[in-house]
Order: sequence, then C-alpha cells, then structure tokens
Amino acid sequence: MSLTPINEAEAIIDPLWDPALSGLSQWILEPGAERGLAIRQNWCWVAFDWARRPASGPALRLSRSFDLGCADYDRLVLSVMPPKGAMLRLIAETDAGQRRVQAPPAGIQKREVTLELAGATRLESVTIEIDAADDGIAKGWFNWLGLQHSGRLAHKLKMETESTRDQHWEQHLKDATFVPSFTPSYGLMLNAEELTALRRRHAALCASGATSPFVTAAEAAQARAPESMIHDFVNFWDDSRYNRERDHGKFILNHGLNAAIAGHLLHDKELLRLAARYALSIASCGRWDDGFTCRFPGSTFNHVCFVQSLCAYEVAGILDLAGECFTDLGRDFLLRRLAEESIGSITYNTWSRPYIFGCNQLAWFTPARMLTLGILSRHSPRVRPYLDIAYNELCDSLDSTILPDGGYPEGPMYFRCIGRDAGLSVYYYSRAIGRPMAELIPAAMRRSGDFGELVVSTDDTQDTIPFCDARPAHEILSQAIMAELLPDSAWPPMLRKCMALHGGWPVNPLYEEDGYPDMMADPAIAWGIAERLPTVLAEARSFVILPEMGPLSSLRVFQGHQVKLLIQGNRAGAGHAHEDKGSFVLECAGETFAMDPGTCTYGNPLAGLLQQCERHNMLVPYGCSERPAPSLCLPHQVKPTGQGDATSFHAEIDASPGWEPFYSHWQRTWDSPEPGILTITDAYALAKGTGVEFFWQTALPVQIEGPRAVIEGKRIRVVLEAPTGCVWRVDDLPLVGRVQHRLAFRHAGISGSFAVVAHLSVC
Repeated sequence: MSLTPINEAEAIIDPLWDPALSGLSQWILEPGAERGLAIRQNWCWVAFDWARRPASGPALRLSRSFDLGCADYDRLVLSVMPPKGAMLRLIAETDAGQRRVQAPPAGIQKREVTLELAGATRLESVTIEIDAADDGIAKGWFNWLGLQHSGRLAHKLKMETESTRDQHWEQHLKDATFVPSFTPSYGLMLNAEELTALRRRHAALCASGATSPFVTAAEAAQARAPESMIHDFVNFWDDSRYNRERDHGKFILNHGLNAAIAGHLLHDKELLRLAARYALSIASCGRWDDGFTCRFPGSTFNHVCFVQSLCAYEVAGILDLAGECFTDLGRDFLLRRLAEESIGSITYNTWSRPYIFGCNQLAWFTPARMLTLGILSRHSPRVRPYLDIAYNELCDSLDSTILPDGGYPEGPMYFRCIGRDAGLSVYYYSRAIGRPMAELIPAAMRRSGDFGELVVSTDDTQDTIPFCDARPAHEILSQAIMAELLPDSAWPPMLRKCMALHGGWPVNPLYEEDGYPDMMADPAIAWGIAERLPTVLAEARSFVILPEMGPLSSLRVFQGHQVKLLIQGNRAGAGHAHEDKGSFVLECAGETFAMDPGTCTYGNPLAGLLQQCERHNMLVPYGCSERPAPSLCLPHQVKPTGQGDATSFHAEIDASPGWEPFYSHWQRTWDSPEPGILTITDAYALAKGTGVEFFWQTALPVQIEGPRAVIEGKRIRVVLEAPTGCVWRVDDLPLVGRVQHRLAFRHAGISGSFAVVAHLSVC
C-alpha cells in the first residue's frame, strides 16, 4: 500500500474509479444478499445498490485493513455519492485510537466526507457505513479514498485565487479603448451577412416586448468574472461525477460564446471583450479535463475527450466571433492550446478507442474538431488534410450508428449527435473548404425521417418522447438541421412547435433544471435555418415501425384529440437503454397519461434509478430476494410487431429475453380497435418469485375508485380497470422538480394471464 500525491496537499490511497488500479477486491462487504445488496466495479466508480433496507443496522458496511503511514496529513477523505437522504459514517482505526464522523443526510451531488485524524500517524483500517433513508431501492457509488493536509490545501487554494484575481490580460487583449468592427474573424460559425440577419430577427422580436434569451444569457455571463473560475481542471457542464466537491458550480463553459453572440446582436464591445476574457480564462485552466481522476499518475483512465471538445468549441467560437479583440500573443496562445490540448486529445482517442465510431461519441467530438481545424488551417496550410480525415471518419461513424431504417438505438436525446453534432460538423467542414453543405451531407443522415416521426411528441410541453436516456426537449439545432435536410418529415413540425412554445425564440432550455446555461450559438445558427424552411408542413402518419431499431408507434384521433402510443423495443446491445422492453407511452390531448421518465443529469443517482424496470410501464416479478430486472445492456433483439391505421391498432411482443433468471415466459399484447379503448394483456410464467406487479406510470393527477384507477387530464380522463380481485395502489416516486405517480397492483401466482383495460373519455 502506497500513497499517490495528486498535488502538494492531497494524496490518494485507493483510486476506486479506475478498474485497473482499484483496490475493491481488498474491501470486505458485510453480506446483504437477502435485501439485494450488491457492489461492483464500474468504469468510473465502484457502484452499490440495495433493493430494501435491513430491519436494523446499516444498509451497507464496507471495511478494509491498512498499514499506512499518514503523519504528513491530518484528514482522511472519502469521495462518495450516497443515496439521497442516506446517512454515512466514516470510521478509521489508527495508532492513536478510533476516529469517526457522521456526515449530514446526502443530497443529490457527490460529496467529500472528511474525517479529522487528530494526531494519528498510522492508518490501520477504514469502515464505511451507510444507513438507508427509506425502504425503497437505492443506488450510489464511491470514487476514491485519500488523505489531505488542511493547511497546505488552504495555501494552495489561496495562491490559486490570488494568481487569477488581478488578471487583466494586458498583453493578450487590445486595450479597453479598442472599438471593434463587429466582424467575425473567420466566418465559420456565423458570417457577416448571417449576423446582420440575426440582428434583424432579434430586433423584431424584442420590439414586440419579448424578453430576449440571448440577452438573458449574456447577463448570466456578466454575473461572475471568468478569471474567478480558472482552476486545475474544467467542469463537464453540470456533471459532478469527476470533479472535486470544491468545484461544484464552477460553470465556466458556454458563458463566453453567449457573451460573444449577444455582443454582436447589441453591438456591445464590452460583451465581446468579456467573451475574449472567457476564452483566455478557459485556456489558462491547467488541464482541459474533468478532474485529477483523468490525469492520475500511472493511470490510463480518461473520460475520452468530452471536456477537451467543449473547451475547444468555446475557445474556437470566441476566436471567430471576438477574434479582433485579441493581440497576436493572445490569439497565438489560444491557437496553441487548441492544437495541443484539444486536437491532440481528440486525435489520440480517435486512434485508440475504436468503439467511439459505433456510438454517439465520434460525432459528439467532431464539431469542435472541425471548427478548430478550420481555424487552424487559416494559419497553417498543413492542417488542411486533417479536415478531410475528420470528415471521412465522421461518415464512417454515421454509417454504423444510423440503422438502415433510419433509427438510432441510443434514443432521441442522443440523436442530437446525429442532427446537431454530425450536422454541425458538416456545416463547419463546408465553410472551411468552400463547398456547399448540401453536397457534403452523409447519405446515412437522410434515412432518419421515420425516426423523427416515431419520437416526435404530441404532448404540448415537449418535443420528443423521452425514452432511453433522454429528456423531453430535443436540441433546437438538431431539429433545425434535420428539418432542412428532410423538409417532408416530422422534423419541421417539431421545430415549429418548439419555437412556438418559446414565444418564437429558437430555444429549448435543456439544462434549466440543473442551473447550467444554454449555449446560445446553437439557437443563433438554428434561427437562420428555420427562416429558410417551407411553411407547409407534412401530415403525421398513423403508424410507424422501425424494424431494425425496434420500437413502433400509432397516431390516431379521439374526439378531436390526437392519441399517440409508442411501444419500446430493443436492438441487441443498444447503449443508453433502460430496463423497459415491453413498456409503452400513451399521449392524448396534449398530455402524457402513461409516461417514460427519461433521465436526469448523470451526476445524480436518480439517473440510475430511472433506468430500472420499476420506473416504467412494465410487469415485474415480486417475491424475490434480489431486485428482479432484465439484462442491461440487453444482448437480445426484443422487438414488437404490429399493424395499425387511422382507426385501429394491434401489437405484441415476447418480452422475456434477458429476463431468464426470473421469467420463463412473458408475452404482452396491445389491442385498440378504436382510439378510445386500449387493452393490455400479459401472459407470464415465472422462474423466480411468487407473482407479478403491473406498473403504469404518470405525472398527472390520479385517484383510486375501487377496482378502477383514474388519471385526470385537462381535456381527457383515462380510466384503468384492473383484473378481478386485484387492488390498485399509488406509489409516489421522486423526479427532478416533480413527482412520478406509479399506479400498481399485484397479481399472485407463478403463471397466469390477465388484461388491463384503459378507457378514454372527454372530461
């Protein structure tokens, strides 16, 4: 056992996040199989969960013996994400006796629990105990165990603050009297003509009294000096899985580009200068990476190149829009950081990680890669061939990630990596090499009309149905690029609806629940595309099936209101999927009556809970010691079959593959001879358990009326009839900012068949 210093004040004892270096095998877990307790090494942490809390004592007790000198440090530190509301105790046996601390109830962000060693010079053992907050399913994780010297840490943080507090960039920025021409330096993000059109559209909406989201975003950028957020690493948006607790809320990204866009809209030179300061501050952060876990001595672990891509996109965009504010030294400083810290990292990960071509990641990294290479090529002609390499690699990736039916296995949110990321990459490539974008669009992107038709939501409050790891707002630039590419598809109506929902502004605040600022460069580009689209929109289709991807949908009309039913399926090995094969979503009259909860920020353990079958409209065994669940990622093709038209709909699925330890058979059918009635029939046989629970999830008001459950919408009521002898209950489950009502009943027996009937009626 040895210590690995990460700075002058801190050292790591156990790098639990790194599968290659983790000491998990040397920790002893107190048994708890009867309550579903499990712990496992994951790719970026040690994850744990339990299905129910014990009758007494902690839900988790984990301990390890040590023989480690700690005289140079005065604190033991555990980086951990306990379940919300849970109580954690950290206990150390030392040469000076036992030391222990109990942390306050856990919140929704990772924390660092510190234990004062009070003169101890040798660490003999460490025990971690966590008490459950309630009797429900819980998840959490451990990141690392380390030591800290509080005095040296205080000095380190003080020196960092003092070194940036008085930074005025005299040699990197033109002086404060400089008057810019408000002309982009490269014209890659937006050229002078497009900026003029953007100002016109912006002024017109502002003249109507509307509050500009572009100005609001700029005000947020002005609220904090960018220099105050310079530190060793850069936060990955609001994702707190990798950063330090002391860096929570250091949102340095997006603000600079927002200031640059608003500076052009308002002809405000101070906003352009602020944007330039943000670029220099980002460039002055020690590493364009999430945290020390990605730069740990002797480790090969990294978080691919997400943060490097975000930093590059921000800095390159500011160089374009506010480039005239920099001196030659300031510009060259940024160009060097872009080449070494970003292009170097993206290139390394492209070479070393072939899997990124088969998922969202290669496309995710390419807008920054292409924009940065476009700018670098203006200064170094030898860069030009690398633009072609980036484009060809993007095309290779799209050929494998977009299915022959146009589907995308990772769901609607990650499709932004097709519409937004791939589309924006081609946008920058076309401008960098001087060829029309229409000539360069990869053929695979033109297949995704049916995917848009499937995922578009009829709920008045959302753009897409949030199945898999998804949120209900699809990124505006993805909508716009796909709408221009496929004008006769569902993408243009989705874009029009989104803009109407936000008062005509081309925005959809994806991250408002997390307090993270939207990037307003995307809406600025999307607005120009939206203005070019035809006003006549395609009619929605009554039945869509994606046989390669798996899901299907029905769209009909009941009493003048649209009724949409989406049934989930699975392509073998699909990423970002949930335990939901056989689940469904029901929308009617602009509301969602049977919901999919989607996801939330991955730094919140709730994201893991939302993946589980208990959070979906599923049939789940009960009477098992462990939590019943199918495999994830599911290695089987599990796809519904069906047919439908403007009146009737029928579908069925064998949902048992992947459930082998629990189900020997589970067949589900949906029958709807007309839009006002839906019958769901389940036939099952259990290999484990004593019965099944039927789950129907909604965020709308619910009430129980004997054998019926009633879901009340604004215009439509849905009445659910349970089988004879079954009793409904309502479980209220937490979501971010709202509550998920789970209507449930139990059906006893190791095999059986029963039906639930849903009746729609006008309120």
